[in-house]
Amino acid sequence: MPTFSETKPGVPKRMLDNRTPAATVVCARSRRCAVIMSLMRSATFSGLAFLWCVGSPAIAEDAAFIQGKTTDSSGAPVYGALVFVKRADGTGYKTVTDDKGSFRISSLALGNYSVNISASAFSDWTASNVPASTTPDSEPLLAVLEVAPQVTAVTVGLPPDEVAAEQIRHELKQRTLAVIPNFYVSYEDQPAPLSPKGKFHLSLRLLVDPATIAAAGMTAGIQQAKNSYWEWGQGGEAYAKRFAAAYATAAHNLIITSVLAASVLHQDPRYFYSGRGTVARRAWYAVASSFRTKGDNGKWQPPYAGLIGTVASAEISNTYYPGARTQYSLLGRSLMFHFVGLAAMNMAQEFLLRKLTSHKAELQSAATTVLREGTPVRLIAVHGVSADGAQVGRIVDFILAEELIVNGKVLAKSGDVASGRVGQISRGQISGEAVGVMLEAVMLRTGAVEVPLRSSQARGGAGPLQFRELPESGKIELTLFVAKDVQFPADQ
Repeated sequence: MPTFSETKPGVPKRMLDNRTPAATVVCARSRRCAVIMSLMRSATFSGLAFLWCVGSPAIAEDAAFIQGKTTDSSGAPVYGALVFVKRADGTGYKTVTDDKGSFRISSLALGNYSVNISASAFSDWTASNVPASTTPDSEPLLAVLEVAPQVTAVTVGLPPDEVAAEQIRHELKQRTLAVIPNFYVSYEDQPAPLSPKGKFHLSLRLLVDPATIAAAGMTAGIQQAKNSYWEWGQGGEAYAKRFAAAYATAAHNLIITSVLAASVLHQDPRYFYSGRGTVARRAWYAVASSFRTKGDNGKWQPPYAGLIGTVASAEISNTYYPGARTQYSLLGRSLMFHFVGLAAMNMAQEFLLRKLTSHKAELQSAATTVLREGTPVRLIAVHGVSADGAQVGRIVDFILAEELIVNGKVLAKSGDVASGRVGQISRGQISGEAVGVMLEAVMLRTGAVEVPLRSSQARGGAGPLQFRELPESGKIELTLFVAKDVQFPADQ
């Protein structure tokens, strides 16, 4: 969570008061010293006069300013607008408007500047060849911001049910090594949720697939060779019992987990291939997907359907498998095999099976633009915190100080709004003054996309932020970092 602090060096007042002009005390005992001191004072005065005469043009040259007021078309002031002033050589200065819409940038060299003003929900306002003035009563610049035009993106496509049906048809063609069905993995960049009918269709096709029947036959053969469930004995009848038990266990586990529970709880039974990021990040995604599932709303949820299906299937299978098993051993073994097996399968899906699977959908990475984790974001705090201090629990409002651009595409424009909350203030042990402020839940909003921010570029890092106070406005400019990869749709 973001924190920032600033140290202001200074000289203790006692040290300044205790300095004694010893040279004057000594020289007071001698007329010769008095004459020398008189000459030194004359020389010092002459030198200061010379420096003032030489330095006054430079001081005057950097004493110019640009001031103005920002309003909307109705004349109401626009608070928190970003004002950027740039000289011809590229040197820039920035500030934000106050609650009256006014701004002022001082200490400018004489000359003409370009002025750009940005604010959320408004079109940018620009002016060129704006002269910096040295006259206190000069006419302020008036910037009238127009409301940004609403752009409606029209996407022509199939209804969600038809999209899901088309994706199921494609998934039913996916086979590993051209033989083994690999239906329960989605390689789509934007998979559509499955309807109950789609979940049943996918499960039924897997159950009647020759590869599934062959797997049950191989399981029964291995059990018979090892004489597992010896109560059934050997021979054709015993093999038939083992085969029926193996196939029945697979069938009711699949039906209860992937159809009944998944439909009632609105959860998707498929694995969603990632394929992005480092090996460690992809491995973590695969393992984490064993302990969570995507809901039909596209959000991650606890795997309730998988847990219900595993427990119910274990109870049902216990009615026809011979032998005595305690309730704890039955459930414990079932849950252990479920999660361990799922994690192993997900790792195989993420790193191996995609290379061996035919008729898979190709990821459409060009359809979206990704703002990568760790990208620096420069913000200006306009409300809730300043160089003078902050209060715990107070909402902090920011504006984006610089555009966020990826591959030439502007994902967020200057003036877009972010907000967070002051979570904690650390104070000095002696002075009791605030030396650090901790920010929580900082979120940048650009269009329909929300970008979470944190204080450090490295994940899990912490420490004070670098910030600076903007002259005359009392606002602070600081840098945060994108907390996770964020996808932007193609139409934004």
